[in-house]
Amino acid sequence: MSKLDGAAGHGSPGRSRVRAIITILAGMLLASCASSSVQRVGTASYAPAAPSADVAVFTADNHVKQPFEVIGVISYDNPGKYQILNLGDAIEPLKAKAREVGANGMIIDKSQPVKSGIISTGIYVEARAIRIAPQ
Repeated sequence: MSKLDGAAGHGSPGRSRVRAIITILAGMLLASCASSSVQRVGTASYAPAAPSADVAVFTADNHVKQPFEVIGVISYDNPGKYQILNLGDAIEPLKAKAREVGANGMIIDKSQPVKSGIISTGIYVEARAIRIAPQ
């Protein structure tokens, strides 16, 4: 029996390395993905807004000039692998989450950069999804 015959049932060492590299790369890709979430608040429940529905963006309660109700808390976290992100990069994903709970506005409560590498800067944002009363 040759060395090759004995190794035939165990797979090649090169193939094991390739599998390990693919597993590591897949883990890195998943770890670098952005995430967002929305948590409903209160007892009111609204139908999701259309994907094209406008969502007004405010940076403080007193900027909202009409009565409003807080209906959710939204967060967005993007490590920005190989990018430099800012608040503007988070607005559309936040609006999408606000629409999920039927919000027509949101108030940005917290925004901070996330240093994720030598040249990478991500963004973390928390906001309140609000339902602004019609005029």
